[in-house]
Amino acid sequence: MKLRRHFDQIIINIILVVIAVFTFVPLLTLLTLSFKDIDQFNNQPMGLSFPLNFQNYAMAWKFMQDPLWHNIIVGITAPALSISMAAITAFVLARFNFAGRPLLFGVLLLSLLVPNTILFVPLFQLIIQIGAQNTLWALILPYAANQALTIFVTHSFYKDMPSEMFDAAKMDGANTLDSFFYIALPLSTPILSAMAIFQVWLIWNDYAWPSLVANSNEARTAVTGLIYFNDFSRPEPGAGMAAAVLAALPMLVLFIFTMRTFVAGLTAGAIKE
Repeated sequence: MKLRRHFDQIIINIILVVIAVFTFVPLLTLLTLSFKDIDQFNNQPMGLSFPLNFQNYAMAWKFMQDPLWHNIIVGITAPALSISMAAITAFVLARFNFAGRPLLFGVLLLSLLVPNTILFVPLFQLIIQIGAQNTLWALILPYAANQALTIFVTHSFYKDMPSEMFDAAKMDGANTLDSFFYIALPLSTPILSAMAIFQVWLIWNDYAWPSLVANSNEARTAVTGLIYFNDFSRPEPGAGMAAAVLAALPMLVLFIFTMRTFVAGLTAGAIKE
């Protein structure tokens, strides 16, 4: 039995190593290519080439600094607005009875089944009508309105919270807002944090919507800027790879520092009564 278990563990480790190789080799290749000049890129595309060409990063940063800054602004503002409104909506749907509540919640769930690309035309027309095209508001407003998944996740959490906590708070003089801000919101912080991280990741890597409404230098994001940098600016290949590293680096840092928070939010269960 022990031999079989040991053999199974070896097989699992081999599979994990193979997956890790397929995951990290492209990233390491991207990193090494970012330090090559045009001659090194053509003569030795794999592995490090010396001397390292740091000028690629200077060229890439000069072009990518504004798109990266735009991503940071949108990646902070939109999830903050979305999570705030979704948490309040989920709390009301979970803790209060009113006419049409099941229908409203059902419509929100149905919106999860609608592909985002189907909404591009009406959203684009709305952005044109309010004069927000090629501004950061053309990105912030639609991303902030994307709340259905957060409402669905937090609704189940709020619904399963013990009623005794809210009854006790009400007897102590707490109103509805007090119950939300001092009881529900602190307990749901892990879930909301995980949803915020997930939204930041989606926003940072989105290409379709920014390419439609944010093509100017004043609103271009990192992904669209990266495509423009490689396809139209025609830099050296190493500079294009350096731009890709700069675009990916913030998400890598976010993952390193928020991994535990994200896992804790995903594994947060309902409170037992």
